[in-house]
Amino acid sequence: MKFNDWHDTDTEFTLSLSKSDLKDRWQELHQADLAPLPSGDLLDAWLAFHNGHFSQAGKMGRGLGIKGLPVLLRSVVAYTDYVCEDDKVSTELLHDAYIYGVDLCEDSHFDYNCEFTTALTMGRYSQSISVTKALHQGMGGKIKSRLSAVLEHQPDHAEAHIAMALYHAEVINKVGATLGGITYGAKAKLAYEHIDRALTLAPTAINLIEAGNAYILLKDKNAVDKATELYQQAADKKPLDALQAMDIDFAQSQI
Repeated sequence: MKFNDWHDTDTEFTLSLSKSDLKDRWQELHQADLAPLPSGDLLDAWLAFHNGHFSQAGKMGRGLGIKGLPVLLRSVVAYTDYVCEDDKVSTELLHDAYIYGVDLCEDSHFDYNCEFTTALTMGRYSQSISVTKALHQGMGGKIKSRLSAVLEHQPDHAEAHIAMALYHAEVINKVGATLGGITYGAKAKLAYEHIDRALTLAPTAINLIEAGNAYILLKDKNAVDKATELYQQAADKKPLDALQAMDIDFAQSQI
């Protein structure tokens, strides 16, 4: 992964939080993944991430091995979601990042946020090449397996719940409820249960947005109204870091 070629985040969204600011906000910023407060070089990497300097955060995370994997992968996902405008570059970055995550996780002790961010990156890569193509490549089962392991070890991981909801919703949307249930174990009922659990645990802007997306994918009878309500809730949030500012800006653009 080449970090020097990354474009800077729009200054409209970047922040200048101090280490003390980040420590004060950490619990709220990480209510959805329950990551413990880091220290030393890892805190520096996360500070760069939360201020919106994704290239710097990714580079620093890469240099920290397995403990830096979550900040590295989240930097790649944030960059490809909101900053990079070249779809081919984004797909390549997501591919290289998830492969790196898989390799590092296999050689290390289980860490639920390393597993989660690897699954998250795999999911974004799958979306970038089309969910249907990704399912044919066996990505769906790999993502579901990782998310299941995360929730087994940390059942209150709100982001893993919303990611699992999207897994069920995207499979059903692409292959139908019957085939999705038989082949991939995807069920609308489970998607709704994961959505409810995620939003009970951590109704963050991104979780609200992704919940809205899941309702649309599931073609719920009140999908548009429900999604609009959830996007509005996301749009009304107050950002605590650069990524949340971009999430909220996106939600506002969808209303």
